[in-house]
Amino acid sequence: MPIARSEPVEGMDGWVWDIFETTPKMSTYTMAFAIQDFEFVSGSGNMTVWATKELIDAGYADYASIVGSDSIKFIEELFGVKYTLSKMDMVHAPNFAAGAMENWGLVLYEYDYLLYDQSNPNDNKKWDVFDTIAHELAHQWFGNLVTMQWWDQLWLNEGFATYVSHVVGAGLEPSLNPWDRFVAEDMLYVMMEDSTSESWAISNPVVSNEDIDRKFGWITYDKGGSLIRMMESILGFDTLIKGLSSYLNNMAFMNTVEEDLFLHLEAAGLLDGKWPQDGVEDFTETMKTWTQQAGLPLVTVKKITENGNTVVEASQTWYKDGVVGSTDQLWDIPLTMVDLSKDDNDWDETTPKAWLTDTRVEIEASENSIPLLNKKAVGYYRINYSLDIWENIAEILMSNHQVIHPFNRAQIICDVMSLEENGYLDIQTKELVLQYYENETDFAPMRAHYWCKRGLKTQRFKRI
Repeated sequence: MPIARSEPVEGMDGWVWDIFETTPKMSTYTMAFAIQDFEFVSGSGNMTVWATKELIDAGYADYASIVGSDSIKFIEELFGVKYTLSKMDMVHAPNFAAGAMENWGLVLYEYDYLLYDQSNPNDNKKWDVFDTIAHELAHQWFGNLVTMQWWDQLWLNEGFATYVSHVVGAGLEPSLNPWDRFVAEDMLYVMMEDSTSESWAISNPVVSNEDIDRKFGWITYDKGGSLIRMMESILGFDTLIKGLSSYLNNMAFMNTVEEDLFLHLEAAGLLDGKWPQDGVEDFTETMKTWTQQAGLPLVTVKKITENGNTVVEASQTWYKDGVVGSTDQLWDIPLTMVDLSKDDNDWDETTPKAWLTDTRVEIEASENSIPLLNKKAVGYYRINYSLDIWENIAEILMSNHQVIHPFNRAQIICDVMSLEENGYLDIQTKELVLQYYENETDFAPMRAHYWCKRGLKTQRFKRI
C-alpha cells in the first residue's frame, strides 16, 4: 500500500516511521516489503518500476514500465474489473531465486524477467520479460483478488495467470507469437510430463509441504492453462470472458474452489446458448474428468465404410508411457475435425463437433474424406490415426504443408515423436510424416520440433 505519512523517530536523528495505508482483505502470502535505495521510472497510471540507478539510467526498465501499465489496462478492460489497489510497484530483486512473485501491489522480479535492453533486440528475451510481467499482473486478479481455498487447487491461480498472460500477449505483442509459444512450449511440453508415472491430477489432495512444492510444477501451470484454453474452445472466447468476469466480481476478496469457477462458466454458457452441448450436460462434472484425474487421453482415429456409409471412429485410452490401451480412466473429450480433402476448412470454429465420453464415438464423414482432429490443437489430448490416414497426412504435408494449421502441424510433430517412442507407431511412419519438416518455416511447428525432440531433459524456467 502507499505511505500514508512519515513521522520522525524521537531520539533517533535521520530515522522516520513510515505509516502505510490499510491493506484490503488479503492472503498473507502476498504481503511483501521492499527496503532499498533504488531509482525508479514511472509508467502511465499507477505503475512504477524500481531498480539500481545504473539500470534505470541505462533505460533497462523502460519496456517494463510500458508493458506493466498496458497490461493492467488490458486486463481491466477485458474482464470489466478494475485493479484494486491505488499503486503498482515492480521491483528488481537481485538473485531472486523464484524468478518473480506476485505480491499484491509490490511485484518482485529477477533481472531477466523485468529488465530489457531495447537497444539490443532479442525476441526470446523480450518475451521472457513480457510474459513474466503479464503473468504476475494477471495474478492481481487471479490469486490476489480471488484466491484458491487451499494449495490443492493452485491451478486456479497459476493456470489462469499462464492463460491470461498469453491473451494479453496476443493483444499487445502479437509479433512475439504468444499462442504459438503456448502450444509448442507449454501444452505440448507438459504433455510429455503428464504421460509419465510421476504425473498427478491438478486438483489432487495436498497434505504436506512436499505436496505444496509439487503443486508449483508444470502440471499446475501449463496443464492448467491448457485446460482453460480448451474451455475457451468449448464455450467460445466471449462466453468464457463473461463467465470469468462474473467469477471475479462475485468472488472478490474470497477463497474459491474449482466448482465455483465451473458454475460461473456454465451459467455464462447457458445465457449465451453455448451450453449444454450434445452428449454433455453438467459442465462441472465434464471438467472434473480433466482436473480430478492424472494424465491425458489418446484419441485413436480410423475411417470405416460399410454399406455405402462412412464414419470416422474416435476411441479413447489413457496415454501412459510404457502402457498401451488402458481404459482405467475416461475423459469427456471435445472433438473438432476438419476434412483435409476440402480447401474451405474453418480453423477458427472450435465448437465441438462431437463429444467422446465413453470408449468410442462415430462422426459422419464422406468416403473420400481425410479427417484431422483437434482444430488449432485446442484440446488437451494426443491423436493417433490409422496408417492410411497418416499416409494421407504425410502426402499433404509434403505437397503443401500450409494447408494444415501451424498449431496442428506442431501437434502432429510432437504426437508422432511420442507415439513412436511409446510403441504406437513404427519408425517408418514417423519418418514419413516428418519428412516434410525441412520445408517448415512457421514458428509453432519449429518450436515444437525443438522441444519435443529434446524431451523432458531440456530444462525450462518456472516463475512463481
